[in-house]
Amino acid sequence: MATDAAGTQHSSNGIYAHTPLVAWAAIAGTTLPRRKAIPFIAIIWLINQGIGFSVRGYPLTGVAFTWGALMGVGALLATVWSSIRPSISRHHLIGHLLWVAIACLGGFLLYQGPIMAAFPILADGHQMGWTVVSRLLVKQISWTGAIALLHSLLLKQRMQQHSSASS
Repeated sequence: MATDAAGTQHSSNGIYAHTPLVAWAAIAGTTLPRRKAIPFIAIIWLINQGIGFSVRGYPLTGVAFTWGALMGVGALLATVWSSIRPSISRHHLIGHLLWVAIACLGGFLLYQGPIMAAFPILADGHQMGWTVVSRLLVKQISWTGAIALLHSLLLKQRMQQHSSASS
């Protein structure tokens, strides 16, 4: 269990302290039309912020709101990047999977960029070195893979239901 700023312990911190916004952005951008992917990631971000400020007890400060806004901007940038979907990603499964991986990596850079730029100003004594950033990247890659796998399984199930209903 981990402890937040208010001293409250949360078991979810042991699993993953924050919503994997890059992973959701990569999957939304690669599987949904942009006009649906952007509102989707905005809703995920809003839910994340709501949980953070209510359940997790994030302080109601300008710094906390700024961090939240930076996360939102980064998530939107990652979603727009992911929604480019070059032609290689639209015709073959391997191309799609390659684009999901590229979308995740590029999305991570776009997401983490604004955070890293603001970090020296907003740090409040925390450290953000390569070790922390690399762990965040591994978590985002892992979540992207898990969400992509779940999406594939659900899509396969839906296709099987559709083909059995039409025969």
